[in-house]
Amino acid sequence: MNQMTCTHIKYPHIEPPSLRLQLREVFSGIYLSDLMQWNSIPVPDKINHKTIVIIPGFCGGDMSVSPLKKYLRKQGHNAYSWGLGINHSQIEKLFKPLVKRIKHLSDKHGEPVSLIGWSLGGIFARELARYEPKYINRVVTMGSPVIVGPRITALRKLSGLFGWDLEQIEHDMIARFAIPIEHPITAIYSKLDGIVSWQACIDHWSPRVQHHEVSTSHIGMGFSKEVYRVISHSLAR
Repeated sequence: MNQMTCTHIKYPHIEPPSLRLQLREVFSGIYLSDLMQWNSIPVPDKINHKTIVIIPGFCGGDMSVSPLKKYLRKQGHNAYSWGLGINHSQIEKLFKPLVKRIKHLSDKHGEPVSLIGWSLGGIFARELARYEPKYINRVVTMGSPVIVGPRITALRKLSGLFGWDLEQIEHDMIARFAIPIEHPITAIYSKLDGIVSWQACIDHWSPRVQHHEVSTSHIGMGFSKEVYRVISHSLAR
């Protein structure tokens, strides 16, 4: 994809999730019950053990991705959290330390790293694959917007509080498509997502993307058997 093409990316008008879906996120804790039933999640016939780094969503940290990390370690993967504390969204402060961790784990295990990113963490994962492809094997995103940015999320009205320039972020997200992500991408999305509009999670431009629709809330993605099953089978490829 060249620069001229990427600057003329067209996408449908997208609105933030409805208030009904936003309120539904409050009850997402019910998905915690799924964690007691890991053995009921179908796993691939053959598991290709991988080195994995899980990047949390906005305001999330290592604890938020701990259940997924434990699930993947149970399958024999070398799964790690990102180890950088809370994801405060300031990518200019987090990107270099994250690259350093990815390189360290890639060298330690002698293989490229698979990245799993939840929401904003998925945006980070995509940019790592775009700009540091040597150290990356594949990307899995969970409810991560690939276009528009915070404007189509439930947090849009808080953009001033977090110092987000919505117009600039939207422009930058589109401009990044000038450099395509060549690695495989598994993009998980839900039409029940009350934080990020599902339409913004659909990637029509990356050459090796597969989309998987699930029936869970945005917060529930981190604890859903359905999501874990998709991740497990994606890593087996």
